[in-house]
Amino acid sequence: MAPSTRAPLSKTVSPPLSTSRTRPRKTLTTLSSQKINTNPSAHPRTDPINALNVLVKLLTSLPSPTQAEHALSLHLINVLDPFVYHGVRALAPNPVSSAPSAPCYGLVNQPTEIIDAILHFDYRVIRCKISSISVWNHLVHHRSLARNVRKLEIIDERASCSGSASGMLIPRGILQGDTDLESTDDELSMHAKQERFLAAALVRMTGLKEFKWSCNHSPISIAHVWPTLMMRAANLKSINICDNLRIARAIVKRKKARRLLKMESVAFRSTPHSYGSAKHPELARISAMLHQCVNLKNLEVTYIAPRSLGSPSAQGTSSRTRPLADEFFMYGRWSNLTTLTLTNLRCGTFASPSSFLSAHPALEVLHMDVSIHAPTASGHLYLADGALPRLREIKASKDIINAILECPSDARRPLESVKGFKLSGNGASASATQNTPPRFVSDATFLSNLKQYANCIRRIELVGWHDMEDVKKLTSCVPNVQHLDVGRRMGAAAHRNAGAEKGVVGPATNIIEWTELLATLPELVTMHGVKFFYEVSSAPMGGSIVVSSNSAASSWSGAPNGHSGGAGARDSSPMTNIASFSKNQSHMSMMERSRMRKNDEIAGVLAWKCPKLRRVDHWEEGSPKVIVLLKEHADEAGKERESKVRWEVRRMKQ
Repeated sequence: MAPSTRAPLSKTVSPPLSTSRTRPRKTLTTLSSQKINTNPSAHPRTDPINALNVLVKLLTSLPSPTQAEHALSLHLINVLDPFVYHGVRALAPNPVSSAPSAPCYGLVNQPTEIIDAILHFDYRVIRCKISSISVWNHLVHHRSLARNVRKLEIIDERASCSGSASGMLIPRGILQGDTDLESTDDELSMHAKQERFLAAALVRMTGLKEFKWSCNHSPISIAHVWPTLMMRAANLKSINICDNLRIARAIVKRKKARRLLKMESVAFRSTPHSYGSAKHPELARISAMLHQCVNLKNLEVTYIAPRSLGSPSAQGTSSRTRPLADEFFMYGRWSNLTTLTLTNLRCGTFASPSSFLSAHPALEVLHMDVSIHAPTASGHLYLADGALPRLREIKASKDIINAILECPSDARRPLESVKGFKLSGNGASASATQNTPPRFVSDATFLSNLKQYANCIRRIELVGWHDMEDVKKLTSCVPNVQHLDVGRRMGAAAHRNAGAEKGVVGPATNIIEWTELLATLPELVTMHGVKFFYEVSSAPMGGSIVVSSNSAASSWSGAPNGHSGGAGARDSSPMTNIASFSKNQSHMSMMERSRMRKNDEIAGVLAWKCPKLRRVDHWEEGSPKVIVLLKEHADEAGKERESKVRWEVRRMKQ
């Protein structure tokens, strides 16, 4: 009986084995034929099941994923990451039971763990007003939800509730609008009630890491919330405060406070509103708060004069109404500080900023808008030998930058970006140098020190310049610059163009001189501060103008407002994509068509003089748009041909 039963088994088993070997191939082909949406927004973070299914399809059916599929896989992994974390916690044994044989059922005992994680994810970031008592009351009564808050933003009472990036962001399920908690008979006690509920909610936010305060139109100051906020000091890493009351004059008593060991980033900014502003601002309160942050890495202190004062400081000019920062420089010390931004401050002596900069060797980015009102005979800014050895970027006045450049150092600083200085035009003549005060640096001295870093500087941003010779001397010192922003022209020429500060400004009258200057910068990629292109008013706001032209300069007439003429000029004029060109210009006037052709010639000359140039200014003053130059080099056969350039109008991200 045994042989008779084995023979039919072998015959009946063999066909399924052959079919089972082909099933995975059919599955793979089926999965590969399915179209997967590579848009990350099509896969929400609250749907881990869909993310897991799509990720399995990507890993099994796509042997060579594209860049979009790779980005989608990273997005899906980020979606699954918090749910995997909660799943591991659920699978871990119960720490309460000490019995070694205690059963661990994991997700069997906690079937709602994944669902709770989906609901808790909405509580990671909360952005609302201080008057949102319903939000604070909800967090007070739900401790498990309050523990999930990682970033809290208190916006201004006059901000819009929704519809923008700075609008309110409240988790789903919280009742919004008028409630019994928000209604009160006594309007004077309303603010005290809001502060009390906010403090109670902050106590329960044990996982809070980022805090931003922008509530400037309320009697509640950050000073009232600060003691409660310090109870969460164990996890806080970033604080951003926009409040005028922090810079007001006050008597601060030094007392022992809890240190914020994990605090890495702190920003204090005032607002241009008159509410809470002071005629004599000080930094005493800010210094007291910063005394608790011993491991700071990023620090920003920005003062903005109120618009209602009507003083020169409100216009951004130098004034003695700025906060005095001598005490801040004298006693502030942070060994890990890498980024420092100080805006619109003043000092009475050179000693305090000199000692501060010499005591912070880890600084890499320094933005220092500080005016020093010291007597002429008191000296100048002097740094200790080897100060700021890691400095990569500096934005300051010419005197401060020159003091850093001439400071001796064992190893050359990796300086890449220099911003915020002016070229006064007093470096050429000896009489101008004699009339210059001793504590001010001439252009000749500054440029000679800047030339020592010619091999490493890649970015230059000026505030202003007087003569064309100033810019030529600057570019001769840093020939390898890749980003150049010359700012605005100052002096008599600037007053003549004062009526064109807003709106559309015509191109420069000396375009040929500027192109010859750009030809001396072979590595230049971005050029700002000079307009080369004419306005084309009929261009669509949302789209872009695309025109192809030859980069040969044979059609360049040399006059800024002239046009090439003659048969030879017409033969060498741009002739690429004439059909699309005529379609785009069918609705243009004759003047606009002439401007378009002139812009084609300018683009060709810029590409010919400066081969690596890619971005220049748009014709609109203060617009976020730029003009990008795109090139084509070789045809399909691989032979060299005359390169072509086309220019596009693009909008920069802000």
